[in-house]
Amino acid sequence: MLQNNKGYLLIEAIFSLLLISVVFSICLPFIYISYQEQRTSEQLLYAMTEADHAAGMRSMSQLMPDERHWIDNGIEYQLLTRKGVTDEYEICISFRASNQKEYTTCASSF
Repeated sequence: MLQNNKGYLLIEAIFSLLLISVVFSICLPFIYISYQEQRTSEQLLYAMTEADHAAGMRSMSQLMPDERHWIDNGIEYQLLTRKGVTDEYEICISFRASNQKEYTTCASSF
């Protein structure tokens, strides 16, 4: 056994770095997934507010053709109309979020 215990051995330092890197490599995918989901939530909230704003206009004819399709922060949004359950038209926004899933959010016009 060593009589001089003044510091760490090289093997102890390598082992501690290895342990830290293993823990970090396990946690990194979960951090990335939570970051992507946070960005998707922000994009969905933006799409919902834009759908409510477009539904408040009461008419798609008030929108110019170039306003039905736009790009914001690298995400391509498309404004659509469809017939709802109660035979009134809904204004929907469709987009592919940062997590590469297709989303469609709708708002009814009153």
